[in-house]
Amino acid sequence: MKIQELTFPTSWNAQARFKKFENEASTTLVVEFPGAQYGTELPLFHYPRKLAFQYGFDVLSLEYGYQSARLKPEFSDELIGSIVSDLAEAFQTIDFSTYQRIVFLSKSLGTVVAGLLAEKLGMDVKHVFLTPISRTIPYIRENNSLVVTGSEDPVFTEKERNQIASARMLVVDGADHGLETQDPMKTLKMLEQVLREIDTFFVELRLK
Repeated sequence: MKIQELTFPTSWNAQARFKKFENEASTTLVVEFPGAQYGTELPLFHYPRKLAFQYGFDVLSLEYGYQSARLKPEFSDELIGSIVSDLAEAFQTIDFSTYQRIVFLSKSLGTVVAGLLAEKLGMDVKHVFLTPISRTIPYIRENNSLVVTGSEDPVFTEKERNQIASARMLVVDGADHGLETQDPMKTLKMLEQVLREIDTFFVELRLK
């Protein structure tokens, strides 16, 4: 496997560092969009990335400019707009033409960023939305996507889930916004449940 580190200028006067993992002659790319404070080195990205490698997929792990600058800005439309603008410029320099399938795997803040970016660039992608936020609902409705959320997520409650009732959705019983609980053993079982659902999604993707 070839690993590249790609750097791009951002709105925060810091170079964003992307990491691309390439398998020989791969036709599928998984792009990882981190959460606000949930980087791609953490479990909900680390283990799905291993699944992707198992199927010979390439993976592109993103970093936002404010993360590169080690800042913690407040959530706002301006923040989202800056992230999407930075990523749109960076994506113009990346060759996606060799891929038959592209999957955007995103979490929380990253779910709305992924939806907006795909729309802005007119990219035909499949989405895996992990712990989405209410702003993501229009993109869930528009796309053939997998949604994974927790029954105890205070950010995406039953009210939001009812708005996407027709979507393919896994609701992890007892899980919070991090798809965790206070009991570490139960959290591991939750993670396994999430991985099995993503694994099924990846297998189906390969068969298409």
